[in-house]
Amino acid sequence: MEQINVLVTSVGGIVAQGIIKSLKYRNKYTKNKEYFYNILGTDIIFDSAGLYRVDKFSIIDKPENENFIQSIIDLCIDNNIDVIFVGSDVELAVFSKNKEIIESKTSAKIISNPSNVIEICRNKFDTFQFLKKNNLNYIPSCLPDESEQFIKENGFPVIVKPCEGFGSRLINIVKDKAELNYATSVIENYGWTPLIQKYLKDDNREFTAGITIDKKGCNIMSSIVIKKILKHGQTYKAIIDKFPDIKEISEQTAKKIKAIGAINIQLRVDEEDNMPKIIEINPRLSATCPMRTIAGINEPDILSRNTLFNENINITNYNSLLCLRYWNETYLDLNSFNEIKNSDKKTKKLKAFVIDYF
Repeated sequence: MEQINVLVTSVGGIVAQGIIKSLKYRNKYTKNKEYFYNILGTDIIFDSAGLYRVDKFSIIDKPENENFIQSIIDLCIDNNIDVIFVGSDVELAVFSKNKEIIESKTSAKIISNPSNVIEICRNKFDTFQFLKKNNLNYIPSCLPDESEQFIKENGFPVIVKPCEGFGSRLINIVKDKAELNYATSVIENYGWTPLIQKYLKDDNREFTAGITIDKKGCNIMSSIVIKKILKHGQTYKAIIDKFPDIKEISEQTAKKIKAIGAINIQLRVDEEDNMPKIIEINPRLSATCPMRTIAGINEPDILSRNTLFNENINITNYNSLLCLRYWNETYLDLNSFNEIKNSDKKTKKLKAFVIDYF
């Protein structure tokens, strides 16, 4: 049985933990045992749950540290890493820009979109301009200097959010000019650029589409759509089913932006014309990755097989499911935790345990 050594970064976060779940699911439940994944996780702090659910781990510097890339190279060499999954948005651009350096000095392959794709997706105004230019399903948006005309055309409420940033940070629904001015000033004081966007009202008609594209950027290997039911910005219930209209526009967008690897597209239906509109594009795997795995689309495994084995993959079918998320806990022996925290070893091992309450 062949061992594939995988590096997953930022394992304290929900995206990386979804990648780990999918790789471990492949190890545990797939009948084909020709290979298995041996996982090295990284994070910047010790109290990150994902560190204790992988085979071994290492604490590393933040990506803005000048030694970050060299530390990744050293880890890859020391642990014979075959493939790297980037688990955070902050690290994504750094890995993409240094992909050639890392891959030339190690045996590792980085699963990442090209830098230009990441740059378009990281800036929400650039995303809007890309969608509009390519006649894709965009949400009307503007910068603050065009807000007066924009409000005349679209009215209140509107969404105000940073062009930069990730997740739901500093996103506000504003109902009048005073709230608009306050929301934009908060974002500007943070050093970011505000984006004003038409508000699509129906929270119950939001979707996420996960697409994988082969390493040559030629063919879609898998495509799956989930209807999201949100709580505090996160998917806490999900309906995995066939949504052909959502799938079609998402695949068109992935092809037009020339994605390679994984891309995740967030959409919401505009009640005015009943058309799905693209909220944002994330040039990476999604936090809903393990849901897709259970439905039959194991995106990390698909990407690994294509990257390492040159497999031509085309998965068109998946199971329709309802997913209900809930909180769970993982536990560590405190003495063992303190001991390993003070260890001088570069790569460490400590297993947490999970109680099967149900």
